[in-house]
Amino acid sequence: MARTGTRPVPAGRIRPNHALLFGLGLSLGGFLLLGLATNWLAASLAMAGGLFYVLVYTVWLKRSTRQNIVIGGAAGAFPPLVGWAAVTGSLSPLALALFAVVFFWTPPHFWSLALLLRRQYSAVQVPMLPVVAGDRTTRRAIVAYTLLLLAVSAVPSIWLGPVYGVAAFALGGAMLWMAIRVVVTEGVTWA
Repeated sequence: MARTGTRPVPAGRIRPNHALLFGLGLSLGGFLLLGLATNWLAASLAMAGGLFYVLVYTVWLKRSTRQNIVIGGAAGAFPPLVGWAAVTGSLSPLALALFAVVFFWTPPHFWSLALLLRRQYSAVQVPMLPVVAGDRTTRRAIVAYTLLLLAVSAVPSIWLGPVYGVAAFALGGAMLWMAIRVVVTEGVTWA
């Protein structure tokens, strides 16, 4: 892909096995540092998120299913869990609700980007939703997941109160308006 072709590994400046060893070393070092500096729950969650991203999303899902972003979005939703565990030493329903907000935000966000990069994903045979299901289906999916996001993002107001609830509703409403614009407007400007 044009946007990743100049990165060190695809461009041939760094050999893949060296990048793998470097990444494994950074992951292990980060795990140890986070575990020693905060707690092992936070370190384990960070490692689980990293492994999920590399093994489940990148190695398995990215090139095998159009649901790659939906399932793979869990990897990007780990940071609220890690942060919560680092501060409290445990998990809570609010931490899981924040995980869900990021999880449900990921598909409409990324599918909007995929609409912009559809030709590139098609050229490298990555089955992003616009490539395998078309722009129209993708645009509808963006609205559907934005509606889910709007509902899920209201849940933390149980713990965070009405100020959060009003802000979540306003921001979610703005995102829904933009998602609808993606459906009703020709081209990719709103994406």
